[in-house]
Amino acid sequence: MRSLRPALPLVLLAACRGPAPGASPAPGHALVSTPEGSVGRIEVRHLDARPRLTLVSRDGDPAPAIVASVATDLGSVATTALASVVEARLLAAGFDVDARIDRSAFRVRLLARDAARVEPFLRALAAAFAQPIAAGSPEVARAMERVQALRSSPLDAPELAPVAACTGRLGLAGAEPVVDLATPAGVRELEGWRAAALHAGRTSIAAVGPAAFCAAAARAAEGVDRWPAGGPPADAWPAADTLGVYTTNQIERRAARVTVAARVASPQVAVAAAERLGAPGSPLRARLSALPSPFRTVEVLGVARPRGGCVSVTIEASDLPAAPPVETSAALAAAVVRQEIRRGLAAPADAAVATRQILTAQDPRDAGARASWWALSGSAPSAPPERWATTLGVPPSAEPPRPAAPGEAGARLFEAELGRALAAGAQPALERRALVERGQGEVWVLLASPCGVAEEGVYDAGATALAALAAVQTRRRELDVAIEPWVTADAVGVIAHAPFRDERETPAELGRRVASAAARTVAATILGPEALTLARAAALQHLERLSGGRAAALEAFASAIAPDHPSWIEPFGVWDRVASGALETVQLRWQALATGPLRLAVLANADASQAAAAGEAAERWLAPRLAPRSCGSPDGAVVPRPGHHDARLPAGTPLSQAVVGARLPAARDATTPAGARLPAARDATTPAGARLPAARDATTPAGARLPAARDATTAARELAELTVAALNGEGGLLAAALSVNAAAPPAATTRQQLAARASARVLGGTRAAALAVEIRAPSAELAEASSRVKELLAGLAQRVTDADLGRAEAHLARSERDALAEPRRRLINLFSGRASRTPPAKVTLAAWRAFLAGALGADAIVTVEARPD
Repeated sequence: MRSLRPALPLVLLAACRGPAPGASPAPGHALVSTPEGSVGRIEVRHLDARPRLTLVSRDGDPAPAIVASVATDLGSVATTALASVVEARLLAAGFDVDARIDRSAFRVRLLARDAARVEPFLRALAAAFAQPIAAGSPEVARAMERVQALRSSPLDAPELAPVAACTGRLGLAGAEPVVDLATPAGVRELEGWRAAALHAGRTSIAAVGPAAFCAAAARAAEGVDRWPAGGPPADAWPAADTLGVYTTNQIERRAARVTVAARVASPQVAVAAAERLGAPGSPLRARLSALPSPFRTVEVLGVARPRGGCVSVTIEASDLPAAPPVETSAALAAAVVRQEIRRGLAAPADAAVATRQILTAQDPRDAGARASWWALSGSAPSAPPERWATTLGVPPSAEPPRPAAPGEAGARLFEAELGRALAAGAQPALERRALVERGQGEVWVLLASPCGVAEEGVYDAGATALAALAAVQTRRRELDVAIEPWVTADAVGVIAHAPFRDERETPAELGRRVASAAARTVAATILGPEALTLARAAALQHLERLSGGRAAALEAFASAIAPDHPSWIEPFGVWDRVASGALETVQLRWQALATGPLRLAVLANADASQAAAAGEAAERWLAPRLAPRSCGSPDGAVVPRPGHHDARLPAGTPLSQAVVGARLPAARDATTPAGARLPAARDATTPAGARLPAARDATTPAGARLPAARDATTAARELAELTVAALNGEGGLLAAALSVNAAAPPAATTRQQLAARASARVLGGTRAAALAVEIRAPSAELAEASSRVKELLAGLAQRVTDADLGRAEAHLARSERDALAEPRRRLINLFSGRASRTPPAKVTLAAWRAFLAGALGADAIVTVEARPD
């Protein structure tokens, strides 16, 4: 990719000293002198009746340079001819110059052996400008040769002429006429161009070298007074926006090339915008790569002009599909480019951009060329609004993609598609939720897909979690913001947070920094093998910590509750799939997440405008979509497989395991005859710290009368969490079930104390959820332990008491209070739509028992027993 942005800055150690005599610069000039004593001194002098003079002082170059730039306003043919004449005359005078030619400007460059050569060079340059052009002269022959060479490198198509006019690219467009300099009429026309363009008003000179060379150049410039006089360049403004479609042999089949150029009023803003657009990792590149048909950036140009500036971006796509039409894909990409150019132009003007561009040139001739041209450039405050030139190039192939119709018909279709894409891009890509907690130490952002692992099946279970872990691993070292993955069955994304960087960072800047870090991680991260390896190790460690050796018992239980979608129960997936997940699969999952619906939750620590700035910064990284963003909905109901299942643990596992539980009611299959609603559930946290949002849309079993609440799946989740609190802990129902005489009826034989340990938790999300009890025990006791737990769950509706209810509610209240002390929990509540400070409605014992009777019937319970090989 080409850009005006320099690769490495240079540190300059010398400076020209003294005042800058001459006339004051006119308002709006793009280049001004740097302050006295600056490292890298640039001095701009405006001399009466002479070209503008810029002195760039630096040491270390093999030789100093002097460069003259001329703005012709005349187009490719005339500018090429004039540059050739001036170059030929200077060569004839003994100066080893070269010429660099643009569409309406040229530069002649000289490496000077010493300062004594400067004044003779300037006098020769003034004479070359002033001397009339005669037919048959050597300079005319040189001009004829250069002009004819233009024919061998034309623009791809006439449709590119407005872009070339903006950027200054040299080249003929189509059948553009070329003057015949072999004729007297041609020479007369060339002489007219000389008189119109070669004079002091359109010329700028720059000297680059040590301080002594700068001083000598200044004295020499003041001593030459025979410059032809004339006014400044007009640099005409485009009359209207343009759009064109053309064919080109310069791209491969099934490819497309889009160029978007904008003529703007400020050269500094134009070039600074190009620097940002062309930077590695820019939002432009990220958004283009995330399109349904990805495009890549091949060139970014920022051009200073005598009046205003130009920003141009060229992008390409390859291997485009036959559908949608190329106009649709290209229009969506062009809309992204236009949005990013507009955002770049809206940034505050960077007054130092001209200085930076000059000082970072490595060759002193390049530094001189930039300095002399910036001195000619200036803003155009009274210019009409910005003008846009947009082109679409496709290969001349009978295969798609191709324009639907040639010429104007194709342009009309492309224009219509571009209008549609711009309208779509103007719509928010994020669902935003914000809460202001003024005075907190950090800003917190959660950016995630509310689809979670909806589209995962048996063969890619865990791919989305792997992608989230790998994306955070990739970005962790690049960002000054703390980033962590957030993986649940219902939502997957990242949490980002950071304090103020220092006292100079504003609240809005902090909000943008944190949100940008989150959005870059989600939308602009390319995963690599190393990141995937580390992510896989973390995911497998999580699964093993959660459920023992190779998580075999958990896998069997998840597969019994949701046979086709085990990750709906455990979003980190199943061991074998995580261990063998391919990089391409994981990358595609992460790209799919970024292109689907996304929700942003922001805990601001200042005010609402900080949250708004965070939202706008996150939007910046997302690609627009013509179709609404929605979560995939796999066909078919989730049908659990209750009953007994066996699994094998790795050899040498010290304890056997069992998982006993049942699927919770879900929205698609639960009903409430009385239409009663249950209170909203609390967020659950897995033992490994992966947080599960409150569930939605289930209804109560048996039509029990329950307190008014938000929705029934949320209520089922809350009641399941209440059950977990009653089952767990010292004095809980599970401890009693595994102890002596636990739950034994009066006539039963005394039961032995078991060495088994058990804990309950809620797994899954809104698509499928389960209450599960995990048991770890010696192999000889496993069957007895799982039998007791199954018996306990099946009879729980009759067993629970008001005392159990009170103890469970007290435990949940303490847990909720402690959790809300952490901003992360409040952020998750905000994302999930639950008000953190709204106390849950009181649950009656009858409502709890009704839930247990419906969810934990003996015929609904799944039992998995896993023993070592």
